Amino acid sequence: MKVPTQPELTHLQLQAMLRDHAIPESELMYLGDREYTTEYQAHPEYHGQTMPWYLVGGEHEVPVCDIASVDRVDDDDVVPENDGWGPQE
Repeated sequence: MKVPTQPELTHLQLQAMLRDHAIPESELMYLGDREYTTEYQAHPEYHGQTMPWYLVGGEHEVPVCDIASVDRVDDDDVVPENDGWGPQE
């Protein structure tokens, strides 16, 4: 049995999230497979490889190898602005 690499596992997790939840395309959208060219410097070990890319937040095209983790954020995890940590007036 082949053990998936971290980017492959992240891609599988993201695909499951998109399949099982109504995530708006403005938050996360699968763009398809693209080559990770030498133009991208973060992971030279992936140069020349084809990998999944995602549009994150409606503005950032990101290769799956640059997505550090897939974590759930609940409404309870959101910090209200009036807790002293929010914007100061």
